[in-house]
Amino acid sequence: MTFIHLQCIAENYNISNNIDSFKVLSQQFERISRELRAFKERTDHRLNSLKSWTESLQKKTKRLDSRLANMTRALRENNHLNLRRIQKQRTGLSDLSHKIQKQQSHIESLESFKNQVQYGMRDLQASLKRYQMKLESQMQGLFKIISTSKEGGLDPLSSIRKQQGVVLRHVQPKLKSEEYRMRDRLASGPTAQPQTYKIRDRQQQLWQSTIEPTVQAKEKPFQLSLRHKIPHIPTPKEEAKICNVGSMLLFLSASTENYVTFQRSFRTGIHELSICTWPQVDAKYLGMIISYATENNDNMLVLCGWNSGILGVMDFVIGDPAYRELSLQNILDGHWHHLCIIWSSTEGRFWYYLDRHLISTGSKFQKGYEIPPGGSMVLGQEQDLTGGDFDEAEAFVGRQAGFVLWTRSLRPEEVSGLASGKGVPRGAVLSLDDVDQMSGSVQHITCQCLEHCM
Repeated sequence: MTFIHLQCIAENYNISNNIDSFKVLSQQFERISRELRAFKERTDHRLNSLKSWTESLQKKTKRLDSRLANMTRALRENNHLNLRRIQKQRTGLSDLSHKIQKQQSHIESLESFKNQVQYGMRDLQASLKRYQMKLESQMQGLFKIISTSKEGGLDPLSSIRKQQGVVLRHVQPKLKSEEYRMRDRLASGPTAQPQTYKIRDRQQQLWQSTIEPTVQAKEKPFQLSLRHKIPHIPTPKEEAKICNVGSMLLFLSASTENYVTFQRSFRTGIHELSICTWPQVDAKYLGMIISYATENNDNMLVLCGWNSGILGVMDFVIGDPAYRELSLQNILDGHWHHLCIIWSSTEGRFWYYLDRHLISTGSKFQKGYEIPPGGSMVLGQEQDLTGGDFDEAEAFVGRQAGFVLWTRSLRPEEVSGLASGKGVPRGAVLSLDDVDQMSGSVQHITCQCLEHCM
């Protein structure tokens, strides 16, 4: 149009020599126009890339905001817990101080009682010594009386009665039977003296017969006869009961290199979902169980207990930023636990089963939502980009056995049967048999029974 306008001006002013210069100008103008179009295309491309980067940054900012809110809430709860613990410790210290005071008073009373017992023991020992000396003197007098009566041919018992009446009252009941025997033997005349020694020997024999067997019984160990011995029965090992897991994944450490990918993913849109697995974790957080990411959303399906969020809680995410918090209860104790998460978009219902028990349920969670196909499925790590951009703080550490995924809602009896080892329900879409690649130090161990997955 500029060239035509210039030609009209040239014709009006009879300018014929400057047409070539006008052609040159028109060529330069066309070249500038082409450069401007190319510059506009490059600018539009950069603006589109900047727009996508801005959207990704906004998603990460939202996720960081939610994590920051969770951390703030966790800090508040921890502060409340710390205040309660401090109050409990203070009350415990006050109770302990009262108990210590009571114990001290009790110890003082025991010491006073100990002193009294010591004084009493001393008095008892002194009285025992006095009684022993008195008894020895009486025994010596008794032996003198017996010897003098034997020399004089008199009845020793009658002389004892006359001189030691008090002592005989204590001795007479014990020697009553021997008294009649001695009287009979003294009546025989000359055999009286040997019979006295026989009586003393008889008393010594009775003493030995009562003491020596008890000593021998203490020295001889007690033994059962062969027919009374209890046979040793070996304790049988417990039989395996959960034999439907198939295999196990072992995540040794928290690392961005430890994760597992699958050979296939969802081929159609998902409106119902069931995820069941056996985790064994001995840590303060659960870590990433499953992460499904697409090009439009890197948190399309997530089941994870964050290390940076509230401890003891697991997030169930469907289409970030929509999620539900689920309580882990006692799952972080180093033992096997059966975990099942079920979701249906019909009413937005979800069910959370732990060890065959329904822990929580709800509705209006992503009602009518569809999980798109063609994404990347990863176990053990959380994807910030499709198939990558992992974070070590979100890694799963422990064992995970019998992972199965269905694109339908399992019934309660199916969940109970799966947890008790009665078989895997029909229609499984994804399991550990579909593992494609194990990265890092992850180990895939075949174990048909859960009790053998070590």
